[in-house]
Parts: sequence; structure tokens; C-alpha cells
Amino acid sequence: MRITKPKPGEPIRFVESKGGPRYRVVLDVSPKGASRRQVTRTYATLREARAFVEETRTRVRQGNYTAPSRVTVRQLAEDWLRSRVDVREVTVNGYRGVLAPVLERVGERPAQTFTRRDVEALMMWCEESGGARGKGLSQRSLVYTLGTLRQVFAYGVSLGVLATNPAADVKARRRTKGNRNDVEVWDVEQLLTFRQVADVDPWAAAWRLTLCGLRRSEVLGMSWRSVDVEAGSVQVEASRVALTEGRTAVDDTKSAASHRAVPVESMHPGTVGLLRALSARQAADRLAAGGAYADSGLMLVDALGQEIAPDAYSARFRALCRQAGVPVIRLHAVRHTLALMLHRAGEAPADVAALLGHTVATHLAVYVPGTERGARSAAGRFGEVLAAVR
Repeated sequence: MRITKPKPGEPIRFVESKGGPRYRVVLDVSPKGASRRQVTRTYATLREARAFVEETRTRVRQGNYTAPSRVTVRQLAEDWLRSRVDVREVTVNGYRGVLAPVLERVGERPAQTFTRRDVEALMMWCEESGGARGKGLSQRSLVYTLGTLRQVFAYGVSLGVLATNPAADVKARRRTKGNRNDVEVWDVEQLLTFRQVADVDPWAAAWRLTLCGLRRSEVLGMSWRSVDVEAGSVQVEASRVALTEGRTAVDDTKSAASHRAVPVESMHPGTVGLLRALSARQAADRLAAGGAYADSGLMLVDALGQEIAPDAYSARFRALCRQAGVPVIRLHAVRHTLALMLHRAGEAPADVAALLGHTVATHLAVYVPGTERGARSAAGRFGEVLAAVR
């Protein structure tokens, strides 16, 4: 058998081994002017070795060479999560949760081996069985998962671990009628019915803030120093969110737009009276508990001053809905209820968005969805417009 050997000057060395001849490449991959760095590879044929040399030198000249790395998708994801000091802990936990099934499936795979086709196949698996108990993810969860994975790979590119982002141009399957998740909201009568029942609940003042459009985290993070009973308003400047292992944390508001003053008394007259009553009851609780009372300064606490668990607040909301005989909507859907009511009342989107603490784009795209009843109303109004000019 004739053995072909490398030519003089080639960065390839012929090596005899028990398994037969091998061709070892030792190639300088450092850019011009940089410290010397070499990469070593061994191939069974000279053709493969030469192909590697040519491809690598081309990539070095073009400036897109990435040194071989055994960093796994899991390691890259964990490094990225630790780097996200720019967001709240609850947001990082959200990223961690959405990445969990992905890392369970492909976490030990070297990140450099991922291609666009691999990401597309992974998204197909997520759609079919990547959710809880083997169910597929919703379209919204797919978008969130893909976006998070895209950020992980982009982080790898920024570190020089990856040459390109394999998820950069991958698209999630478009939303269809079957995977739409319409938000159920109350009408005015249902909101007033709930308010009547909630007003006799020990947490009545908190429910008034909820009915003013505050998020759950904003109600639970509300401190007494942010309550101005004289002005009849509250200042939203903090939020308390659920973390892992039953922990909660008081943090800044969800976004810059969330930091706002809400005139609660003008929205729901009598709110100041309920706030005063809550303050008086807490003073009595503090006196009765003595040294056992934990004075956190929060507006909503139990008889010993302990924080109310976010899940407990949501559970109590559902119980009050059933007691009032109104639809048991999601707690967050109260915000959608207010947004839709004010939108139909003709209020400017920018003003309603400012009241609820989000952007105008979010307000129009998320908080004021069309409904069948709204469509019928719009159709009737159009008929009236035509009839008026006959």
C-alpha cells in the first residue's frame, strides 16, 4: 500500500500508529499581531488534513475563526444566566425555567456542534412534547423559549465560543386559531359586583388597589410610605415577586413605565377610608403581638406582620370571585378589564398606558384585544354612520 506523505512546509506530520497511518495537523490560528495560538487535529487521510488546514486558514484570514471548544449548551446557558445582572432575579428565574426542558434534552451537547437545523428540530420537539407532562408548548411559550435560546447562543458568540448564532434566523411556528389564548375580562357590572363583596374582606384596601390596575407584585410590594391618604393616591415604586423555594423579594418596579402615581380615591371613592381602616387594624395587631410582630412597613401583611404569599393572594382573589358570582378570571386580567373599559370610553391610549404602567405599544397590542361583542358593536356603529348621511 502506497502511503502519501505531506509536502515540505505543510503544517502536517505523518504519524505511524497501531491503527495505521495518521496525519497530525499543528496549525497557527492566531490573527496577525496577536499572541501565538495553535490548534492540533489528527486525521486518517492526508486529504482530510489538508481540507482542515485550508478551511481554517481561510476563516482566520476572514476574522471569523473560533477556536475549538468543548463548552456545552448547559455551561453556556449557566454562564449567560449568571451574567444577567441587568434584570431582576425573578426574570432570571423565568429564563432558567424556560431553558430547563431544553437543557434536559441537549444540555450536555457541545455548543459548537449546534446548527440551524438542530435548533429547528429542537423547536419542533418543544412544540410536540417539550412542555409539562410531555405536552407541547403553546405558541407564546415557543416564542419565549426560542428568544431565550437565541440570547444564550448570542452570548456564546460574544465570548468567542461560537462563530455564529445558530438560532439567529430560526422562526417559531406562527400563531393559529387553535393556540390563541384570549384573555377573559369582566364587564362594568361584574367589576362592581366583585368590589361590593371584596369591600367587606379583611384585605379590602388591597383589592381596591387591584381594581385600580396595580399588578399583584405592586400591591404586595406597596409600603405605607408610598400611600398618601391626604392626596388619595399611591406611588408605585416597588414590587414583591415570588422567587424559588417559597422566597419572595421586594425589588424595583417591572419597568421604568411601571413607576407611577395612581389616584386611587378618584377611581374608586372610599378607598382612602379602607386604607385608614387597614392601618388602624395593623396598629392593633402590632400592639397585641408585641415583640412577635415583624414590622416590614408593607401595606398588606398578616396579624404578625408577615408578608402575604403571592399565591395566597391569587387564591383569595379566586375565592372572592366565586363568592361574588362573577367569572373567575386571572388576577392579571383585572388590568385587561380596566384597559378595555377605558379604551371603549374613548380615553387616549397613552393616558391609559401611563395609568397601568406600561408602554403604548404594549397597551394596544396586549391589553385591548378585540372581542366578539366589541366587533358587533363596531359593526352596528358603522351602520349608524352610513345611515346618518342618507
